[in-house]
Amino acid sequence: MMKRLTLLLWVAGLFILGLSSLHAQTGGPFLPSAADNRCRQWVDSVLSGLNVHEKVGQLIVATIPARADKATKKQMRELVKKYKVGGLLFSEGTPEEQAILTNMARKDAKIPVMVTFDGEWGLSMRLKGAPDYPRNAALGCIEDNGLIEEYGREVARQFRELGVHVNFAPDADVNTNPLNPVIHVRSFGENPQRVAEKVVAYSRGLESGGILSVCKHFPGHGDTDVDSHKALPALHYDRARLDSVELYPFKEAIRAGLGGMMVGHLQVPVIEPIGGLPSSLSRNVVYDLLTDELAFKGLIFTDALAMKGVAGNGNVSLQALKAGNDMVLSPRNLKEEIPAVLEAIEKGELTREDIESKCRKVLTYKYVLGLKKKSYVQLSGLEQRINSPQTRDLVRRLNLAAITVLNNKNHILPLHTDKEQTIALLEVGDPGETDALAKQLSRYTSLARFSLRANQTKEENQRLRDSLSTYKRIIVAVSEQRLAPYQPFFAKFVPESPAIYLFFTPGKMMLQIQRAVAHASAVVLGHSYSSDVQRQVADVLFAKA
Repeated sequence: MMKRLTLLLWVAGLFILGLSSLHAQTGGPFLPSAADNRCRQWVDSVLSGLNVHEKVGQLIVATIPARADKATKKQMRELVKKYKVGGLLFSEGTPEEQAILTNMARKDAKIPVMVTFDGEWGLSMRLKGAPDYPRNAALGCIEDNGLIEEYGREVARQFRELGVHVNFAPDADVNTNPLNPVIHVRSFGENPQRVAEKVVAYSRGLESGGILSVCKHFPGHGDTDVDSHKALPALHYDRARLDSVELYPFKEAIRAGLGGMMVGHLQVPVIEPIGGLPSSLSRNVVYDLLTDELAFKGLIFTDALAMKGVAGNGNVSLQALKAGNDMVLSPRNLKEEIPAVLEAIEKGELTREDIESKCRKVLTYKYVLGLKKKSYVQLSGLEQRINSPQTRDLVRRLNLAAITVLNNKNHILPLHTDKEQTIALLEVGDPGETDALAKQLSRYTSLARFSLRANQTKEENQRLRDSLSTYKRIIVAVSEQRLAPYQPFFAKFVPESPAIYLFFTPGKMMLQIQRAVAHASAVVLGHSYSSDVQRQVADVLFAKA
């Protein structure tokens, strides 16, 4: 269990340890085969019955909430019957309500609708009552890529139970910017090779389970300090840097034969120098780089076109299709976007052959994903099938496998079992949240528990620091994510005794008290304050794991 993490966090004194190389990937690609005659025949038969409006509709993925109320049902019928959309992206709601809407769409649609989902950490990213998996930042700490692949297969199983075909995951961004406001825990880490390992493993799990994986946000959203939901981020790097960092995981995903890619809304001057055009609308990025140079043959989606990083551009669906995307995600106004595409076809800006080629590709993926058969989601027992005992066990195993000894100065760990010597435990967070840790530690040593409250007075802080200074070992257990109210204490907390920090929160939270952590004798990342993780962390400290 005492393994080192290739997680670069901007905390003085903490460095990358034990980088592992990316192993060659094997296995067949999740890509349609030109030799599949039955697929070609089905696609030809469907395509021959579509007019140009319906062909354009097949290239659109519309967003709809997973709420089976009257207004949403009306919206669903309009999307499927009037606009003939090819795909649906469900947002917030519940699994049961999503299933009801999915069955409606399958009943009403002339052509089976591709159901997509934004589930980087599974269904719980958008739906209430679904299994809650660790975030990618924690999964990036796991050494066993086979476990990551197993996780992908289980997510795929749950998606199939709910009638989902495509997962807009994994996030393949290399999170090299500590100020990134939108990626951080969504990324597998800061090392391109390690991120690529996890991306390929998770994607293989999804695709071996019958769900199309979609790596995002090409060409790389990790080293930005702007949220593309709110504005247009920029990557001001040369091509050599992009190749070695941002593009690396995407190239490995392509090499592994993975089936989907999402293009982000990013300004990348070295590739698209004209007027700061977003990468999702840039033919230089989508066609020239992704399709031509990197030879990606899978299905290409835009990121959501309603996001402010791109929404200020006119006729975004048209621009995105001209750039080389196959499907446009979440246009803001279909009433205007579809006529703009149809008008461009009439004017020759987009040829009918272009549209037919894209539509053929989308239909081919629908065939490969099993949409030629009109099947319905079984509502009875859905919650139990999604939240199975095996699922809960997998969540537990992932959490335990992610525990990481990030720093261990002078080999302070493992601690020696000694009931005669008392160790101070400083608990930072709500009272009782780290009871499981304290109980397990008490099996190995005598323990004196102290609680740090938010916004203590200067005098209270000093008294607590004085009390802790009398102990030869100090363990700081952090279960609180917002550490600003505790900063006055930690600003002056540099004890002479060895201090061991345990974070039962996302690793990025360390940055809030980085001066104190920089002086730590050891740092252990638990990522979660589940009781199982707390007990395992205690065992790790005493080499009992």
